[in-house]
Amino acid sequence: MKTFLHVGCGPQYFDVVTKKPSRPMGFNVENWHELRLDINPEVKPDVIGTMTDMSALASGSVDAIFSSHNIEHLYPHEVPIALAEFNRVLRPDGFVVITCPDLQSVCALVAQGKLTEPAYISPAGPIAPLDILYGHRPPMSQGNLYMSHRCGFTLNVLLATLESAGFANTIGLCRVDCFDLWAVASVSSLEDYQLLSIANTHFPPEAGAAKHRPQTERELEQAVDEVLAIAVHHQNTGNISQAEQLYREILEIQPRHAQASHNLGVIEASTKGAAAALSRLECAVESEPTNEQYWVSYIDALMQSGLTDAVTKMLALGQKQGLSAETAQLLAAEYEQTLV
Repeated sequence: MKTFLHVGCGPQYFDVVTKKPSRPMGFNVENWHELRLDINPEVKPDVIGTMTDMSALASGSVDAIFSSHNIEHLYPHEVPIALAEFNRVLRPDGFVVITCPDLQSVCALVAQGKLTEPAYISPAGPIAPLDILYGHRPPMSQGNLYMSHRCGFTLNVLLATLESAGFANTIGLCRVDCFDLWAVASVSSLEDYQLLSIANTHFPPEAGAAKHRPQTERELEQAVDEVLAIAVHHQNTGNISQAEQLYREILEIQPRHAQASHNLGVIEASTKGAAAALSRLECAVESEPTNEQYWVSYIDALMQSGLTDAVTKMLALGQKQGLSAETAQLLAAEYEQTLV
């Protein structure tokens, strides 16, 4: 089981339905163990400490770090110290997920004269740009000065700061409507598709968002094509498990990738049965309906699954798109044999 360090965890909350501890997106699955760290002993963390001094944790002792709205509480000169600590306690294949306020979108409201007007309503009450910039005023007025903000970031600055701290790769997300930034940084160098897979797992929905990708879309497509070629080679040479893993990684980035869906469906049909592969093969046909092989594989899986009504419909539909009349006749003949 992997361990993620929840920096600045705050009080422990529980899901009202499952009664289990609530955890950040992507870490709320069985194979992640949560280790809670906070400066405030009243929230009963597993480890009492600060971002700038996590000496209670051994170097290379955690697989990931999650830090939500903590880094802005540091003074600017403390930020590199904290990120160096993050890097130290992470394992070589580890990564950090950081979210914090986006000063650029907040300052747009300030420029409109809305410094003290509510930008949104949180469970803690209305939040104004003034609160986002300097810290939530109600708890600070009651003496909780841990809530004060001492620095801030735009997306470019946050990613550059992570890179300056020694992280090999970064990717970021700016949710303009939510006034926040999200970033993933890896200790070791990763391929773009691997970094995107982590981001897609741990980033929230992108409503009103602008994502800073590590390369252009064209370069990303090229990286996916390279991974696809490796996967196809593995499949053709009998290394099925390696091929399956790579196809799944491609589909995490591009869920409707036609060839990855088809080839993974073919693997699943041979290992789990035709019925288990239908959704993959259907996706391939829908994504690239002019590819005859995708129709052949899909209709063959329908026949093997005993879905006779669907076979007839797909034979007719396929001929209107990518299935030749000759191939359709061969499949129809094969279908007739199954009815004998």
